[in-house]
Amino acid sequence: MATVVQLRTFFGPANAVTLRFRDSATGDADVCAGEWFDEHLVEGIRAFRGQFGFFRFGALMKYAPALTSLAASGGPVRLVLGSNQTDPLTLEDVESVLSIIRAGEADEAGEESSLTVVAFRNALFHPKVAHIVRSDGSAVAMVGSANLTVAALGVNVEAWIEMDSDTSASQQALTRIETGTDWWRSATVPGVFQVRSLADARQLHADDLLIGRASRRRRAGADRASKEDRRGVRRPRWRSPDGVAMESPEHESEPFEPRPQRSTAGKIVLRWCKRLSASDALQTSSGTHPTGQLRLGQAGHDIDQNTWFRHVMFGSQTWISVTRRTRRYEAAHIQFNVKIGSARPSKKTLLVDHAPHRAAGQHNVVTVLSWGTEMAQWLREHSQTGNWVSIEQDDQGEYWLRLRAQAPAWAPSRLKSRQRG
Repeated sequence: MATVVQLRTFFGPANAVTLRFRDSATGDADVCAGEWFDEHLVEGIRAFRGQFGFFRFGALMKYAPALTSLAASGGPVRLVLGSNQTDPLTLEDVESVLSIIRAGEADEAGEESSLTVVAFRNALFHPKVAHIVRSDGSAVAMVGSANLTVAALGVNVEAWIEMDSDTSASQQALTRIETGTDWWRSATVPGVFQVRSLADARQLHADDLLIGRASRRRRAGADRASKEDRRGVRRPRWRSPDGVAMESPEHESEPFEPRPQRSTAGKIVLRWCKRLSASDALQTSSGTHPTGQLRLGQAGHDIDQNTWFRHVMFGSQTWISVTRRTRRYEAAHIQFNVKIGSARPSKKTLLVDHAPHRAAGQHNVVTVLSWGTEMAQWLREHSQTGNWVSIEQDDQGEYWLRLRAQAPAWAPSRLKSRQRG
């Protein structure tokens, strides 16, 4: 059995806080950091706070619906993340967090939510702390060795203390965690950056305080190649949404063997395509602000564009309902295998949102896909206007998004006839 030790209950019977020590040394599936998040980071919580020295969005993606609902309802989602020189944050991961705390279609984070990036030249930002206020007002926290990465949640050997209060009263230790995390969102010391918008994130990237995900992979590969690897491999115990840890571990953790990424789709069960307009391809005229979105419309297919994407193509995904400026819409973070031309596919998590009010009685598109920072930049630099985009789902439930010069062979004939000569 993995170690589970109840230490003691203190602060008196009316204000009880229970401490438990846990470690995942033997790899039991029911004792791992990911299991703690599965139990506590659920729909209906009142607040989530976290400080982590190393971060991968793959670890948080499973909980994105609950956190997006919380942020959209005005509840606090407050994250403080290290972008340490040994393992900087990626622009893509920061963008994904922003998609949660921006609470829908807002340009900036909601008033109660925040993302703080900490980057020091001569020190690591090294906390590993999570604090959650449950729906009944009681609080629970984890303080230990686990970063917010897939490797830490289910692969690494980790140890931590759990603090659990079954009353709504604020407890000394739990309150210190809460206020300690909140301190960072107003800190003005050098090396502490408040990231409220995509523009803030891009500036940190321009200042070399964030890196691209491809750069991280190259760094990890070079690091592994430079060392004789005689270490063992630990079998994962917690699973990310796609069923396997697909990311490289943080700098301090032991390596593990991810499942090889598939280069081709399985049997295709759903498919859609369209020819890219200048707006879809982010090639707008001077002075026009691009939306950064792909409009998912009928595009010559025999579908009802108002319902097909939400209930058929992406119907199996986890959607959350959000009200913004009195308007209701639904959103889902969906993982795609993105393939451009003949290049190998890469996995990207993109936001799809569905808003019936967009129709406005004029047959407007109600469902859109946000390209994300990395793809948006590539599209602006490599014009795809007049080229084709396709979205497919295979029989394993995986989604494939492809950009290509020619129409797919299966495209409706009336679409092919419109292709440029």
